[in-house]
Amino acid sequence: MEELEIEFKNILDYSTYEQLKSELFETAPIITQTNFYIDTNNYDLKSHKCALRIRDNGSSKVMTLKIPQKIGIMEYTGAIDERIIDQEYIEQGYIPENIDAQLKHMNIPDNALRIFGALSTERREVEYKNGLLVLDASYYLDTSDYELEYEVSNFEEGQINFNAFLEYYNIEKRETLSKVQRFYNHYQKLTSKIL
Repeated sequence: MEELEIEFKNILDYSTYEQLKSELFETAPIITQTNFYIDTNNYDLKSHKCALRIRDNGSSKVMTLKIPQKIGIMEYTGAIDERIIDQEYIEQGYIPENIDAQLKHMNIPDNALRIFGALSTERREVEYKNGLLVLDASYYLDTSDYELEYEVSNFEEGQINFNAFLEYYNIEKRETLSKVQRFYNHYQKLTSKIL
């Protein structure tokens, strides 16, 4: 499956996260999911500004490759065999065909992919102005963070609505890295302390 993802995001401090949770997401069900982040030891995917993950939502495991576009991110998704998570290196035969084709196009070495770690998220979602407003609390390695996302189908309309939302709630607009970027930045920070 292929899908163009257009979203806006902003890191939140804990008090703002709690305020939004109680004011807008009080009745939203909690969705718990865990992302397992995958790359080569040389970070070949990261160097292409791409991300590969397996998402476990408790009932299924799905692999997704994210490739940046001029506007948005193209996502290639496929169901996987659960045994993939138990391997040190991921065998090519376990990778969905549509994702494998994109990896080959980027010259990612066969059988060089491995899972670096996991990030678990408590997610709440509400419909908001032709889009989906998402409040996330994420836990990974030895840290946590809080994030607001706004998923839309129209970039211009979404940008206007998201900026107006931040202004209305007096939320400082912050340059926000994706979860996978935050994960790898923290992973590299931790591993550099060990060396």
